[in-house]
Amino acid sequence: MGGDGPEVVFLSNPLADPVRWSEPVRPRLQALGYRVTTFEHRCVGLDWRSAVACATEFVRSQPDPVAVVGWSQGGAVAQEVALALPEHVTCAALLATYGRQNEVDKTFQECWDLLAQGGDELAPLRLAMSLLTAFPPARLADDTFVARMRQTGSESAGRPDPARRRRSAQFIATYQDRLEALTRVRVPTLVMAFALDADTFARRAREVAEAIPDADFMELPGLGHAAPISDPDRVWPPVLEFLQRHHTDRTARGA
Repeated sequence: MGGDGPEVVFLSNPLADPVRWSEPVRPRLQALGYRVTTFEHRCVGLDWRSAVACATEFVRSQPDPVAVVGWSQGGAVAQEVALALPEHVTCAALLATYGRQNEVDKTFQECWDLLAQGGDELAPLRLAMSLLTAFPPARLADDTFVARMRQTGSESAGRPDPARRRRSAQFIATYQDRLEALTRVRVPTLVMAFALDADTFARRAREVAEAIPDADFMELPGLGHAAPISDPDRVWPPVLEFLQRHHTDRTARGA
């Protein structure tokens, strides 16, 4: 949807609707003439390679090379698509991405597995876990913000769809350490970290930036994992500038 210029594809975790988290930036991209597509992997296999295969099949089917943008697990998918299809990807913007799993993430996933099995009685725990991993302390100390999240946070507090949860969890469980492989990415890459990210952590995004040759790296202070939604005016302008440098009609069509 949007203009008739080069295409930007948003890649996402099955539990994070790409239509929602890309909403702040899509109109800006369309105003610049970009076509915008949101893509969520829904493959038969549950491992990370199956998820990436779904995304690469879609990207390969597009008539011209695309830019890929991914947040969190979507960032991991985007970096693998960029690695697999350099002739079909002009550039990649990776937000809160990671190239390996760590011990705290294993702990989080065990917690999420238990919370996913419970009913409405666990809704307060699911909401608390979501708030603590998504937002920085300053936002959590804002009573107005937290009250609004308590009233409107049914998506965070509700029991996740079992199939979506399985796809997300198995991607995480099988995507153990890809940093060495990422040294072979050859497309222009922006890696953006959020300094107070308590989910995927800025350090892991920095590791990806250090692995990918000539990657641009930004760490935005004071922001948490959900910054693309909570602080769009800080997150998206650098992404737009990056896309305008590396993803034009000329680069996408090889003119």
